[in-house]
Amino acid sequence: MTGTVVIAGAGPVGLFLASELRLAGVEAVVLERSPKANEHTVGGTLHARTADLFDQRGIMDTLRAGNPPLWPRLHFASYWLDLAPHMEDEYSLLLPQQYTEEMLEAHATELGADIRRGHTCVSLTQDADGVTVGVRADSGDYELRGAYLVGCDGGDSTVRELAAFPVQESGPRWYGLLADVESIEGDWHPGNYPGGQFAVIRSPHEGGPSRIMTLEFNETTQPPPADQPVSVEEVIASTERITGRTPVVGEVQWLHRYTNTTREAENYRQGRVFVAGDAAHLHVAFAGHGLSTGLHDAANLGWKLAAVLDGRAPDSLLDTYDEERRPVGHRACVFTQSQMALLTQGQQLDILRQLFTDLVKLPEVNHHLITTVTDVRYALDGAEKEDTHPLLGRPVPNQLVKDADGQATAVAEALRAGRGVLIDLTDGAAALPDTSGRRGHLDSVSRGPADAVDATALLVRPDGFVAWAATADTGNDGLEPALRRWFGDTV
Repeated sequence: MTGTVVIAGAGPVGLFLASELRLAGVEAVVLERSPKANEHTVGGTLHARTADLFDQRGIMDTLRAGNPPLWPRLHFASYWLDLAPHMEDEYSLLLPQQYTEEMLEAHATELGADIRRGHTCVSLTQDADGVTVGVRADSGDYELRGAYLVGCDGGDSTVRELAAFPVQESGPRWYGLLADVESIEGDWHPGNYPGGQFAVIRSPHEGGPSRIMTLEFNETTQPPPADQPVSVEEVIASTERITGRTPVVGEVQWLHRYTNTTREAENYRQGRVFVAGDAAHLHVAFAGHGLSTGLHDAANLGWKLAAVLDGRAPDSLLDTYDEERRPVGHRACVFTQSQMALLTQGQQLDILRQLFTDLVKLPEVNHHLITTVTDVRYALDGAEKEDTHPLLGRPVPNQLVKDADGQATAVAEALRAGRGVLIDLTDGAAALPDTSGRRGHLDSVSRGPADAVDATALLVRPDGFVAWAATADTGNDGLEPALRRWFGDTV
């Protein structure tokens, strides 16, 4: 394997992408401007779909070791959605994001990723053979050559700007603050106020800090410059604008400001440069959707970069990253913007919220809002047509990844190694073709029928998505084209 992929940003998306590349044998260098890892929680929700993804890579047990609580609710514009009827497939783990980042950094490092903290991408030049990245570091500036560059460097992505990705920006602007304080006097009611959203989250541990959270959508309120440190006075002023009350707080332990508008890259690829996560689709942080969507960006892109670098796939395979992930990112942006609209105060919006109060009680509406962002189906070879198999373009069913006792199956073992898998669900009766010519990036597994999986055979990509599905009526029709498209020719 030749060629290095340079990744800007050592947040969860960049770290997971580095791990995916290393699984496939690709050299990965991660440049991170911050000199040290994040020690505080910005977000704290991990979706079931992300847990499934981590299970497929064998890394979720590390996060489960701390017994993070399952949260049976999800919020939509301050309405609580009921996850209880869907807890087998849809749940939220209350997990501080720094723990997820710690696990991902340890995983990437163990696999051999080169993570360089205090190193910032400041320039880039791409040509037909690769990308030259200018890097600034305390030890001295230098140039780094890679086959590809991926910007996982956040909503104000330097990579996106340097590569001149066209961006669509839409309002309203949000301006929020987080403050972990020793104490805050009085009773504070979380929710919507005429000036925005406000909440106080008391620590469940004795002596632990309380978190103040503010969020303003008021376009007339201008946040301080990005390079101005957050102060407790700024938090107090924001609280006063939202609630009309002045908080009295104890010692401040941590402060954080987040402000921006919804931003979408019009494409996720510019030649040999890609964007992922917030660099591709930035929206206000509601219910962990940004983290989940970004991590799946990484899962989608990593194995495709490896296949092209290994010569197993043409360059056009990389175009499918944009084709598949950009609609998902757009849907996440629309979903959060619709919530921002409902959170705006005013007589007309109040009437609309009265209607939503009734709508969210309907099981169909509740389920739709829960799964709008996370229920992903790629339009693979006509997957959107009514007569195609319902699993085509969807994640492989969990029944095939874990057995009845929750143990990993042969399917999981293949996915954990970053390989695809051709699954025979007929104990050999399906007469599937020999995959030994693709050994190293595609495994074959034979087993009996699985409950609730109406198929005789499945072809699963390394990212866990079904690329081909067969029934007794269709046989192996379409399998060879799918094998060539996603796994190249035999060797």
